[in-house]
Amino acid sequence: MRCLVPLALGIACSAAVAGPPFLTDDPEPVDMNHAEINLIGQQTRSSGGRSGSASGELNLGCAAETQCHVAVPIAFDRPVGGPSQAGLGDIELGVKFRFLDRPDDGWAAAIYPTLDLPTGDAGRGLGNGRAQLLLPLWVQRSFGGWSWDAGVARLINRASDARDSWFAGLLAQRSFGDALSFGAEVFRRTSTAAGEPSAAGFNAGAIVKVAPNQNLLVSAGRGLTHVETNRCSMFLAYQLEL
Repeated sequence: MRCLVPLALGIACSAAVAGPPFLTDDPEPVDMNHAEINLIGQQTRSSGGRSGSASGELNLGCAAETQCHVAVPIAFDRPVGGPSQAGLGDIELGVKFRFLDRPDDGWAAAIYPTLDLPTGDAGRGLGNGRAQLLLPLWVQRSFGGWSWDAGVARLINRASDARDSWFAGLLAQRSFGDALSFGAEVFRRTSTAAGEPSAAGFNAGAIVKVAPNQNLLVSAGRGLTHVETNRCSMFLAYQLEL
């Protein structure tokens, strides 16, 4: 896989399904009265060019078993044969609620409704043009150093030429204490717009503790079907836990 990734790239301006550094999320919210700050870079290269953004993300433990989320991206779009564009992308707001937590047998589950506001300029390729609502269900089974996350999400999108779609993902992660974990996921997304096919893909990545309460998150992947829409995708983030 050949990809070049500047460090300052961020979340793509389409609605995200994300459990950094993966698309498949986990049910675990930030602890109550604690916070998590992510400075994220991500891009996807397709046959039509490259797109992505630099993003700041705040996850706050705002109540018991509940995480409040906001992400503000500076999006970019670099189409082949066209002018590059950059500017404010679609701001993301969400609330994760873990309704099942059974540490004795390792099962957990959460919902994470997320709203993307149409703050990016769709005419310049920096936003969707209309609000999008993501309705996911995430389930986890953990044992020993292993955790398995799986889920489905419904994306409701009323933008011109767009269609509602489904996302499904499966993620396996292996932790080596608190300092390091490796993971890999496979996912599938149904068609998001008229004329666009459903697509599947994979990512592999790691979370590395670089200092107390500071982590580096990285992943890379590509499409498994209809590769022209995802020839290469990469994610890089610095995470600060407060």
